[in-house]
Amino acid sequence: MYFMKRETQRILGLLSFTALIIFSVSTLLAKIGGNMGFFLWVGNGLLLFVVLMLAYHYVRKLSSAWKIVYFVIAVLAIISFIWGIGIF
Repeated sequence: MYFMKRETQRILGLLSFTALIIFSVSTLLAKIGGNMGFFLWVGNGLLLFVVLMLAYHYVRKLSSAWKIVYFVIAVLAIISFIWGIGIF
């Protein structure tokens, strides 16, 4: 990740690790019968945020057409996450 500032790398790394832990624990507990809906939602939200941030750092140096594609997909992913519909 040579294209990001070191502080941004640390923050995204921490967020992705936190999301991975929350998502993994919540998924495992849900499989054995626990009601982990909120924690799964938070884990998915953090994972989505990290992916969108990393994709933005990649796309911002590309042409305008790729930026438009990114923003359309990002909006669809966020809507899908918030409403819980299966677009993606």
